[in-house]
Amino acid sequence: MNWQNLLKKGNNHFDEQQWTKAELYYKSAFSQLEGLWSKDEASESLLMAWICTCHNLGTLFESTGEYERSIGYFVKAYQETRQTSQNEQASQSLRNLAFGALSMTLNPILIFAKKYPTCEHCIVELQRLKQTLDYDTNVIH
Repeated sequence: MNWQNLLKKGNNHFDEQQWTKAELYYKSAFSQLEGLWSKDEASESLLMAWICTCHNLGTLFESTGEYERSIGYFVKAYQETRQTSQNEQASQSLRNLAFGALSMTLNPILIFAKKYPTCEHCIVELQRLKQTLDYDTNVIH
């Protein structure tokens, strides 16, 4: 089964609150995408699908109260996006897409940090990072 179908099945199980089944399908999609990504880092659609899958897993674990696992997937999406945006070996279009996706991957972390106990220093640093991203995005346009 390809990653697209795995995500659809995972979404269906998530909607039905069948957490274990949703996790199984999301993790299978995650593994497939990670494997494809490591073979072909030039694919913009793979990056976006991988980010989406990380967010699905983060949301799933947040829904089940597994907050450390949840934030781990949100952070993983942000870190990969940031690394890709700075990868000089990647195509310019992939780097631009990754840069544009930085705020999309940072927002779930900021929302999570507001909902759940997080150290004050981390919240301040996240807000600074968000302001920097907002500024850089405005400068590019």
